[in-house]
Amino acid sequence: MRNFTTRDQATADCADLEAIVAQIHDYAERGLALGHQRLLIFAAALVLETLYLGATFGAISLTLILLAEVFDGRSYGLARRVRAQDPAHVRFVLRRLHVGALFSSGVVSFFALSLAFAPTGTPYLLPMFFLICAAVFAAMNTHQLVSVLAIRLVAYGAAFIAIPLLDLLPAQGGPTQGTWINLLTSLLVLYFIIDGSNVGLRYYQTNRRHLTQLTLENNRAKAALAAKTAFLSTVSHELRTPLTSIRASLDMALAGAFGPMELRSSQVLGIAQRNAHRLATLIDELLDLQQMEAGKMKYDYCDVSLAGLLGDAVADNNAYARELEVTLSLRPFAKDIYLRADPMRLEQVVTNLLSNAAKFSEAGSTVVISATATTDRVRISVADQGAGVAPADRTRIFDSFSQLDNTDSRKFSGTGLGLNISKRIIEAHGGVIDFEPNEGGGTVFFVDLARITPQGLAGGPRSAPQVVKAA
Repeated sequence: MRNFTTRDQATADCADLEAIVAQIHDYAERGLALGHQRLLIFAAALVLETLYLGATFGAISLTLILLAEVFDGRSYGLARRVRAQDPAHVRFVLRRLHVGALFSSGVVSFFALSLAFAPTGTPYLLPMFFLICAAVFAAMNTHQLVSVLAIRLVAYGAAFIAIPLLDLLPAQGGPTQGTWINLLTSLLVLYFIIDGSNVGLRYYQTNRRHLTQLTLENNRAKAALAAKTAFLSTVSHELRTPLTSIRASLDMALAGAFGPMELRSSQVLGIAQRNAHRLATLIDELLDLQQMEAGKMKYDYCDVSLAGLLGDAVADNNAYARELEVTLSLRPFAKDIYLRADPMRLEQVVTNLLSNAAKFSEAGSTVVISATATTDRVRISVADQGAGVAPADRTRIFDSFSQLDNTDSRKFSGTGLGLNISKRIIEAHGGVIDFEPNEGGGTVFFVDLARITPQGLAGGPRSAPQVVKAA
C-alpha cells in the first residue's frame, strides 16, 4: 500500500486551500452583485421600523446597516484579491467574512426583535415574515461558504425562536394553545429553511466540482494542443529541408540535366516527383495551420490588381487542369479593380479553389473564373460542373481535415485543410468565403472582399507586415 507522505499532505492541503479560495471568490462576487438589492430591502425595512417604532430606532438601524455594508464591501474587495499562495491572508479574509456575516445578521435580528418587542402592538407575523425572508435570502445567496451560511442561519434562527418564546413567559399570561402552535410552526419553518439551505449547498458544491473538473480537462486539452502544435511545427520544418533537396533532384533529372533516361525510369521518377510535390503541399498546409492556430500568421498587405492576380493564378494552374482534362476559363472583367490584400495569400486561396474545382469536375468540362464588383465590394467566383456539394456537407466543408463523402472526392488525395486555411485567410482580410449551387450543375465557390479605388494607389503606402490572430 502506498504510504501517505508529508509531500502528499502538503499537496492535499494546497488543493483544499485552492477550493476555499475559489469559494471565497464566488461568495465575494455574489455579495457585490447583490449590493443594490440588499439596500432596497433595508430601505423598505427602515420605513417599516420608523412607522412602528419611531425615528430613533430608525436612525439606529440605519447607522448599523451602513456600518455593516461598508465593512462587507471592504471585505468583498479583499476576498476578490485573495490568492491561495498566501495562506495567512486567506485566513485573515475568512475571519473578516465571518465577522461581517455575524454583524450584518445581527443587524437584521436586532431589527426583527425590536419590532417583536415593540410596545406599540406590532403585528406578530411582521418580524417573523422579515426573518423568514432574510433566512431564505441567505440560503439562496451565501451557500458558497458553509461557515458564513451557518453564522447567518444561527443568528436568524435564534431570533426566530426567541419571538414565540416571548409568549411563553409568565409575564405574558402564561402559555396557551396558540403560543405552542406558534412555537411549533416556527420550528417547522426553521427546519425547512435549514433543509433548503442544505439542498442549495449540495447543488453549489456539485457545480463547483464539475467546474473544477472541466477546468482541469480544459488545461489538459490546451497542453495537448500546444504539444501537438510544437510537434507538427518541428516535424514539418525537419521534413522541409530534405524534401526540398529531393524535389530539386527529381526536377533536374526529369528536365534532362543528367542526360537522357529510359521511358520506364522517367515514368517512375515522374510518380516520385508528383508525390514529392504533394508532400511539400501537405507540409506547407500544416505549417500554415499551425501558425494560424498560434495567432502568428503574417499578412503583408498592399494594393493588388485583381486582373493581375487572377491572371497569374489561372496561368499557374493551367498545367494541373490539363492533366485532369479540364479547361480553366477566365471571363473578361473590368481591369480597374483593386484590393487591399496580401497577394501571396490571396493567390493561395484562388489556387485552392481552382485546384478543387478541377479535381471534382468531369473530364472535358470547364471551370469558369469570374469577377464582379460594386463601388465598394468585389466578388471572385469559381464555378465547376462537378457533382456539387451535398446539403449535409455544408456545415463541415470549411472544417479542418474535412473531406466530402462524395464518390468523386475520393478519386483524389487531400488533407482537407485547403478550404479551412482559405477561410481563415479570407476572414483575416475582412472578407467572406462561401458557396452556392451552380445553375448548370456543380458548385460555385465565391470570395467577397472590400474594393479600393484606383486613386488610393497614389497615396497609399505599402503597409508593414501584420500579425493577425486566427479566428
